[in-house]
Amino acid sequence: MNLNNLNLVELNAQEVQEVDGGFIWVVLGAIATACVYDWDNFERGLTGRPCKQ
Repeated sequence: MNLNNLNLVELNAQEVQEVDGGFIWVVLGAIATACVYDWDNFERGLTGRPCKQ
């Protein structure tokens, strides 16, 4: 895809971190995704019940 046709430019690493907020948001997003996709076992872990196999 040619970004020039859309009047877009690539961000450098510093700009990405400033816009994205850094690595912590990537980690938190991965944790949230894992919880959503395996909610039953996440809930069981919070309540101290054994995980489903």
